[in-house]
Amino acid sequence: MNYRFEISLPDSSEFRCEIAVAGEQTFQQLHDKIVEVLEYDASQMASFYTIDKMGNRVKEIALMDMSADEESNTLVMDSTKIEDVVNASCIELEYVYDFFNNKYFKVEYAGEYVADSADILPVCVYCDGDIPEQSSFGSGEGWDFEKSDEDYDDSFMEEFNDYTDEGDFEDDGEEGYGEDEDGFGRGGRYDDRYESIDDYLDKL
Repeated sequence: MNYRFEISLPDSSEFRCEIAVAGEQTFQQLHDKIVEVLEYDASQMASFYTIDKMGNRVKEIALMDMSADEESNTLVMDSTKIEDVVNASCIELEYVYDFFNNKYFKVEYAGEYVADSADILPVCVYCDGDIPEQSSFGSGEGWDFEKSDEDYDDSFMEEFNDYTDEGDFEDDGEEGYGEDEDGFGRGGRYDDRYESIDDYLDKL
């Protein structure tokens, strides 16, 4: 048996596409045809999901099984036939093409397809309307990690404006600071009242 699937947006009627596929063909072949017709990037992840009567996703049919659980309920597209999933109790699926933004199409069984002798299934029967972008990032776009000078916060450095360019304390007039490199203040100067470090330590 050959199946017709109507593909549409969940909250809009501005885009509709119908693809016919043979029951013995796989979800991988249906996925590949969707990507080809919509001119999407085939390297991106995607999954079909079966839907229950309440509209909840039940079983995933993925490009590859990423689960480490041996009892995973996930099916794999290239080994799952259309006729093994779509039946009287499962006539609607969802096809997620952008996991980051949960963007997906409704994929609904629209009846049997009578193939023409020239048809090579899967085949696009029609495609109407503006094709949605595959992801939120258009061509040439991406994450912008660059910052302008205005983006940087100078408040951190302002808190330490008592330092000189060499990283030393500015001379604030207090005893023991702003002295030469032998001292405890700026360079570890001990109090001038002691002739040596030993004298200083003896007084402690």
